Amino acid sequence: MDGPATNPTLGKFVLRTFLWMPPCFALWYLGAQAYSLLVGWFSRVLIDAFKPGIVSALERSAIDLVFVTSIKVHPAPGQTALLLPEVNPLLYTYGLAFFLALMLGAKAKWWKMLIGAVALLPFQAWGVAFDFLVQVGVKMGPEVSAQAGLFGWRLDAIALGYQIGTLILPTLMPVMLWAVFNRRFIEGVVRRKEPANPIPSSMPSNPTNSPNPE
Repeated sequence: MDGPATNPTLGKFVLRTFLWMPPCFALWYLGAQAYSLLVGWFSRVLIDAFKPGIVSALERSAIDLVFVTSIKVHPAPGQTALLLPEVNPLLYTYGLAFFLALMLGAKAKWWKMLIGAVALLPFQAWGVAFDFLVQVGVKMGPEVSAQAGLFGWRLDAIALGYQIGTLILPTLMPVMLWAVFNRRFIEGVVRRKEPANPIPSSMPSNPTNSPNPE
């Protein structure tokens, strides 16, 4: 039987993961434009669920996602334009490369990597969606947030959702999904690290201390 699969070691896993990091990040960056469209579609669904009608279309400018809104702004006196917030999806999708490196380090099957990549999409879209919402609801002032209908409890939810989408989900979800798909691998590493329990033995008799029979 294959040794690493049946008797995995933490050191080999860490080494393989670090070796896979550069190609995985290169692959993620090369496919970022196509992947960002999927993330953008999911993010628009989340935005519509949070506050319908804000976004009328989704476009792309190089890597950035451009959200076309019906919100009117005045960039100069006498000028009116539609607000077009932009979000860089790379800030929220880099966890895909981290996830793939972890999976390859654990020698996981390809179909698990594919399912995991799809499962990451909604969490990455969360970060993109709340990046857009925090721009419209907070950063651009009360006039814009009032037009968007973002006030009251929605502003509190936006602040919380933005923190979760920026600080927690990009790094936590790849690790959690890796752990879900590699429970046997983790159990094997843990068992290997556990010290062997010594077998209790009966105390040997000491002839020098044993009483001499009369």
